[in-house]
Amino acid sequence: MSTTPTAVRDRASQQVPDLGPSELHDSGASHELPPAETRSDTRASIAAAVMVLGCLLARLPDRLLHETGLRGWVAGLVGVIALVSGARVIARAPFTFARRSVSASMWVAEQCLALAGTIAVGAVLTLPLYALIRASSAWWLWAWLLFAGVTVVGQAAMPLVLRAQVGPMIPAPLPLARRVLVIGAQAGVDLAGGVLIAGKANTKGPRCNAYVVGLGPSRRVVLEPGVAAWPPELIDQVVAHEIGHWRLGHTVRRLPITLAAQLTTFALAAAILSFQPLLDIAGVAHPGDPRSYPLLLALTGALVLPARLLLARYDRSQERAADRFALGVLGEPEAFARMLDRAADDGGAARQLPWWRHLVAGHPPIDERILACQQFVPAT
Repeated sequence: MSTTPTAVRDRASQQVPDLGPSELHDSGASHELPPAETRSDTRASIAAAVMVLGCLLARLPDRLLHETGLRGWVAGLVGVIALVSGARVIARAPFTFARRSVSASMWVAEQCLALAGTIAVGAVLTLPLYALIRASSAWWLWAWLLFAGVTVVGQAAMPLVLRAQVGPMIPAPLPLARRVLVIGAQAGVDLAGGVLIAGKANTKGPRCNAYVVGLGPSRRVVLEPGVAAWPPELIDQVVAHEIGHWRLGHTVRRLPITLAAQLTTFALAAAILSFQPLLDIAGVAHPGDPRSYPLLLALTGALVLPARLLLARYDRSQERAADRFALGVLGEPEAFARMLDRAADDGGAARQLPWWRHLVAGHPPIDERILACQQFVPAT
């Protein structure tokens, strides 16, 4: 496929249309928390998990319902959600207080506001699930269908979410657009929607991302401001990597694995919750009993972890495949390595990760990707 200069110029000057369904990946330059903050977050999460287990073993939900006399499973469940959410906030408090950037009174106000939000969101998400548990022994299948629907809709709506986050988009300058469209032609992708620059980065903190979005005549490349300011030869590498995600169908390939992992998680949760000796230890009459909420939380953490590890490993393999695609298209391993260095310097992408962070990371660390780049051998 070839792209003439006239076509390039026409596409680069097009008005920005609405984003449609997409293959969406970021460039892997997402900001990483400093190691000290990462350790603090990990410790806070462990403390919160221990507190949930403590609520379960001490049968605090049962005591709450007994002392307050809450009637009805809805009121009881909301009360238990509030109890467990408050316990988790208390467990995390020493870590969040140590990292606060405001006065103690402001920190207390923030924690109270966060607690109220957590209770509200927890109730909205949990009440339908418990209604299903109480209505049918096949609740896990219906719950999976509900979550699968949310997942699919969320994937389809991602371009719209992105558009809301990054604000207005403008056509890229002609020289930049021409380079990007030529790379698309080299990779066999017609970027008929042109090349756009986002009005702002889509998250707080430094971030350097690019995306391929849209279908057919609306397909285009979106560059966030951080990437658009890089030297042209580095932008080339980012664009080739993102086009690699699209050409290799990574989003479409990942979706069935995500849905299968969700189904397996729900089925296992149902099997475990049907084990009466476990319910007896927790002081729970049946799975739909509001007092089972901390047990459900503990199960969720235990069962979701294997799925998270599996999906993270799959994501890392997709990133490596997109790297190889870019190297195969442009054949510039030194420039690709410089791009990765820039991603670490400007975007905060982690150069190295401890083993436990590596297991759940969606991107290989930068040093690992640079080494693979240096060892890349073009296909003959």
